[in-house]
Amino acid sequence: MNSSADLLEYAGGFQVLQAAELKVALPILLGVICLVGLAGNTMVVAVLMYDFRQAKSSVANGLIVLLSASDLLVLLFCAPLRAVTYSRPNWSFGWLMCKSSDYFLQACLSAKSFTLAAVGHARYQHVVKPKNYIHFKCRRLVALTCCIWSLSFLLPIPHWLFADIRHLGAATACVLVIPADAWHFMTAFGVAYPLAVYLLPLGFAMVCLVKALVKYKPGRNRTPNRRYEIRRVTVMLLALSGAFAVMRLPEWVAWSWNRHRGPLSPAPPIALLVLAQVLTLANCTVNPLVLLAASEDFKEGVRSAWKVATRRGAGRRGGTATLGEKVCLSIPRAGAASSICALPTISAREDVPICRNLAQSIPPDVQYFWQHRRNATPADSNDPVPWENQEQA
Repeated sequence: MNSSADLLEYAGGFQVLQAAELKVALPILLGVICLVGLAGNTMVVAVLMYDFRQAKSSVANGLIVLLSASDLLVLLFCAPLRAVTYSRPNWSFGWLMCKSSDYFLQACLSAKSFTLAAVGHARYQHVVKPKNYIHFKCRRLVALTCCIWSLSFLLPIPHWLFADIRHLGAATACVLVIPADAWHFMTAFGVAYPLAVYLLPLGFAMVCLVKALVKYKPGRNRTPNRRYEIRRVTVMLLALSGAFAVMRLPEWVAWSWNRHRGPLSPAPPIALLVLAQVLTLANCTVNPLVLLAASEDFKEGVRSAWKVATRRGAGRRGGTATLGEKVCLSIPRAGAASSICALPTISAREDVPICRNLAQSIPPDVQYFWQHRRNATPADSNDPVPWENQEQA
């Protein structure tokens, strides 16, 4: 390992950019990534939560919500900090932010890796044993979420322990300093950490998804369109895992380079460090784009959610009946003008007119029966002792 002076590594973003163009271009680029990612992941969470309310839920959908939530945390708390750090020569966020910035980013990215592994396993089980994964189990998802995030916050603890503020000449920087008595520990950590949070989870996810593609055999009652849809969803999830693995690779190359280089070996180039961080943050915008491009169910959910939102907005402005209200309550007489009765549906996706012409829906014999009952005049019965007449009859 290097000496403690050589092992200085910037923990809150690369802070010694010399080119003035990069100091302006990188914050703008990260700002665009933040806006696109926040809008896209918020849409994903809203649409999938809307599907949960309509009983269209699955373990994989719940895990995709967790992926989008992880991306939102990175875009809200890590990307703005990196953008400001690139534009300033000094660290000005204090000791606590220096300790937690790189640690929190690593925890969110580790949670994404473990969540993708869980998505791959859930998809494989759903394809191989569909009857066991029809019903959504909320408790199972909550327990899995607690395990993933607990492990994700536990593994990157060395990023918290060794991050500190140091004065490098006239500048102040947040760096990762490895003390001499922690060299052996960091040597083992430099091997075990990428294996635990990058190679094993993503390798497991891709193996599960590939096996789901290979082992899927449609039953007799499954149509070719249904088979195509199942394969397309599996390929979409495989694309999400592959995109995360490829876009995280430069970051892990730079991370391993810093921890395994010799005392006289050169440090990773600035271009690699900047590219790695930009790709890591840009990956937070990939999930919504892949879902919009490859998932017909997600597109339908976006359209349905938009229709419901616009209908509710129009109902509040114009005083018309909103979703879930009954439009007509009266039953027309036989032969009267027909009316339209829009009743709420179970799925709440669209108001389906149920009784467009209620008079036509009544069978003719029933109409004849009620017409004669209504038009017939009952006989006068003023006999004080009707039972005597009944006995005589």
